[in-house]
Amino acid sequence: MPIYGFVCNKCGHDFQTLARYSETPSCPSCGGADLERQLSLIAAPAKGRDDTPMCAGDGGCGLACPGLCD
Repeated sequence: MPIYGFVCNKCGHDFQTLARYSETPSCPSCGGADLERQLSLIAAPAKGRDDTPMCAGDGGCGLACPGLCD
């Protein structure tokens, strides 16, 4: 399940929680269900990382191991 951000229209509490898109959780502060779903930002890649292909041998390990997954 993805993490969504919400703002409670009743008390103004801003929070994030795991929820299906079709579900609306309740506010952990006041218990209200009148929530506004917030847009979430995607994290930027860490600085200093190179563009080395991941698992060049197509071994599916998810590690930067060119030549080791052959």
